[in-house]
Amino acid sequence: MGCLLELFFEIFVEGIFELIGYCYLKLMQLIVPDKVLSEKAKKIAKRAATVIAALLFIILIIGMILYVQEDPAVKTVGNYMTYIPLSLIGLQIVLGIIVRIISHFKKS
Repeated sequence: MGCLLELFFEIFVEGIFELIGYCYLKLMQLIVPDKVLSEKAKKIAKRAATVIAALLFIILIIGMILYVQEDPAVKTVGNYMTYIPLSLIGLQIVLGIIVRIISHFKKS
């Protein structure tokens, strides 16, 4: 019974992480323009945005793990590895939203 419960928990947690990752990547790709770029340039920009978003997400997860450690030096490294990617992610999301709002008003 314990293995079955562990399997269900693993599937649930994996689904939550997949959903968070999917939403995160979609928010990070908001800043990539749709009409200005050619199809080839759009593919390259989306791939670059995906790679950057994935790297920031991995650094953020590692930083959170280091942040909860008891060693002060490791905690300081974790602090920087958590807050710098969070600020970059926030900035990228805000810029993506601003770009979408501006493009919406330009269409009108």
